[in-house]
Amino acid sequence: MKKIFYITVLFAMLCSCTKEIEIDYRDIEEIPVIEGLLTTDKAEVKITKSRNMDDSTKMSGIKVDDVKIIMPSGEEKVLGFQSDGYYRLLENVDLQDGKTYTLKVKIDGIEYTGKSTVQPKIEITEPQFVWAELMDWMQVLEFETLNVPEDEKVYGWARIHRNGEIYFSDCGSCKSNSPFDIGLYYDSDMENDDEMILYDGDILTLEFRTIDENVFLYLYEYNSTRVNPQQFFVPSVEGKVCMGYFAAYNSVKYEMVYKKTPHE
Repeated sequence: MKKIFYITVLFAMLCSCTKEIEIDYRDIEEIPVIEGLLTTDKAEVKITKSRNMDDSTKMSGIKVDDVKIIMPSGEEKVLGFQSDGYYRLLENVDLQDGKTYTLKVKIDGIEYTGKSTVQPKIEITEPQFVWAELMDWMQVLEFETLNVPEDEKVYGWARIHRNGEIYFSDCGSCKSNSPFDIGLYYDSDMENDDEMILYDGDILTLEFRTIDENVFLYLYEYNSTRVNPQQFFVPSVEGKVCMGYFAAYNSVKYEMVYKKTPHE
């Protein structure tokens, strides 16, 4: 019997008639945030600093002492800082399944090390727009995994861009081949409908990344409201704190034009 794995976008609002409560957030010391990605056609790292709760400014990437990726052979590849705030490697890397790649970032003399092991690519069926009852009837993007061995646990990271802008991102796990349903919108009269409801002609790009367990655990805990994620990077100085992750991964992509179908 197939086990269904749902990644669903659900939205909720709480309305109340109560007085405004003022919360006094304490300023905290900035800590580094490292986000690293490595695929066969991209080696990209963005480094920022954490922000206080009342700081809504979007931070651009900063320059640091050194950024490099260590290949399984021990070869070091140095990434260069680009004008858009990302460190990049200006050559392709031939990723090998089962091999571990290491990202080392040196910030103010302290080196942070993260490792990621490449997993075999998860192949999927061509995504389809269907209706499903997930708490309420909503249209979903549905596909199935094709090559997951029986009883083997794998980890996927699904991301959808709408007209070039990120629309959805979440990760999950499954055993054996399983169907995936990603909720696309919630048909309601909520104030932020324009941000979450799709319209005919919207261009959707689905990328399904195959990630290792350590990357999955960090992303899962980061997205959870119940726990803080365990530190992914190991610092060269004991007690130093750093947020972020490094993912070396395979992926599949599909581009689609959205068309709303009647709910039968």
